[in-house]
Amino acid sequence: MSGAFAPLLGSASGSRFFDALMAAAQRGDTGQIARGNVGQAQGAHDSEQFWSSFGSSLTPASDQGNRTRGLFSKKKPDATAGALDRQIDFFQYDTTNNTLRFATSIEPKELLDYNGDVQASLGVNGFRMSAEDRAQFQQLQSAQLRIDVVQTKSLIQDVLDPMAWTSLASLFPDSSGSLPPMQNLSFDPGAASQKMKQVILPGGSGQWAVNLSMAHKESAFVGILKTVSSAVGKFAPIVGLPQIGVEALQGFSQMYGAFEQRTTFLINSFPQLAFATQQARTAGATQQGVNLVPGDYILVPHAYTAQLTPHLDSVELRQGYLVPKGSPTNTSIMDLALALKPDITYLSATFGIKPIMPATAGPNPSTT
Repeated sequence: MSGAFAPLLGSASGSRFFDALMAAAQRGDTGQIARGNVGQAQGAHDSEQFWSSFGSSLTPASDQGNRTRGLFSKKKPDATAGALDRQIDFFQYDTTNNTLRFATSIEPKELLDYNGDVQASLGVNGFRMSAEDRAQFQQLQSAQLRIDVVQTKSLIQDVLDPMAWTSLASLFPDSSGSLPPMQNLSFDPGAASQKMKQVILPGGSGQWAVNLSMAHKESAFVGILKTVSSAVGKFAPIVGLPQIGVEALQGFSQMYGAFEQRTTFLINSFPQLAFATQQARTAGATQQGVNLVPGDYILVPHAYTAQLTPHLDSVELRQGYLVPKGSPTNTSIMDLALALKPDITYLSATFGIKPIMPATAGPNPSTT
């Protein structure tokens, strides 16, 4: 697992995270709950199993014993390792008619017509919890947001491995123990590292995953996070790992799960194949994966999808939050979002894309 630590040493925050991990390992309190507080505090899900399966799903394909530096293998992650009812359903906000739609309905012809590499960006605009999930947060008193973006092929074939970008943030309540105001629940992965703003997807495709979980405030893992950042009332960056190799991401993921051990997932996903250009979708020669156009997305745990689906035409997106369509503009958006029915948990995000190299076919629009 030693290779997992190398990416951490490239930044001050990563070094602090590394030092805290080593100190916890020496104390032998990995994954433990302080003062013997066990039971539900341990978390509903097996984090160690999930992150081990997460990493193994990124194993590059092999060709007669030689590692290729092209597309990933077809190996599927162990679905039982995650929280099935918390797996993400992706909705895109269609600005042409101000309605939500399943991202699976985005047609290939809507993608950027560009035969080259692209630069992608991903920002979190807001996070809303249902009353049930807020009650869990009140009990556990912490949340962790992790965003991973992974190349599906190398930028330089036969020279470099596919690269990955990982950003980790924490959320702690204020002194009252309450969930922070929703207007504070945005997050820019670039806050963890400026290089997180420069995610390059060779050929126009990649994989991405968003995971939001809650480990108990008294766990050794949360204690480790607090040594890096003790900021409260917002998503505070813990560490950013930009442009690390896939093997390094595998090692980091296994280490992450080994230290966390148990958690309660609110939003859970394995790496999801995504296409940003028409040419990438054609070259992928697969029905799997989601088409991504620039714009706003709502990430909904599957447990809440059935509740949201009948309301896709009756809600609109304002400042990263869903509100009833036609709501008065002089009413607080946060009040409207909090009172929204159905009462669901979701995370809103903006996906951006722009060409970074001359195209060899098709027009060369620049969209963000």
